[in-house]
Amino acid sequence: MQIVIDDSELQQKLNHAAQKLSDTTPLMRSLSLSLLNVTEENFAAQGRPAWAALKNPREGGLILQKSGQLAASVTPFHGVDHAGVGSNKVYAAIHHLGGKTKPHIIKPKNKKALAFGGGVYKQVNHPGSNIPARPYLPMDGNGNLQREAQEEIEDVIDVYLKNIF
Repeated sequence: MQIVIDDSELQQKLNHAAQKLSDTTPLMRSLSLSLLNVTEENFAAQGRPAWAALKNPREGGLILQKSGQLAASVTPFHGVDHAGVGSNKVYAAIHHLGGKTKPHIIKPKNKKALAFGGGVYKQVNHPGSNIPARPYLPMDGNGNLQREAQEEIEDVIDVYLKNIF
């Protein structure tokens, strides 16, 4: 007696899965959008954990959102084997990681002199500023994901793999 097992349906599913896994660009696109979503939630929450407060808070002003340009500059990117988010703003990294700005000279833009603190000056030597880290991207300087990003990524991967199989 001979028993023949028809595994053609299983083979078809495995071939389909192999084909889907050979190009993970759709998965990476979804992951990059998830990272963008977590970043937007970080801005809305003013940090998770909360960012350092502003020295001179603006009335009703949100931290890192004076003009909204930094938050608006965050864009997702992806390829066949990578996904991420980033900003093209020159000041993006120092706000995310913290640091000290370089000493620089401040000169008046529209007037002949600068007036502050009871004095009038043609220029002022600024010693630089200490900028506290306010990590708005969903990863730290070493590439470690924040908890919310890790959870979102795991969910996206689970859904993607379930749809394949």
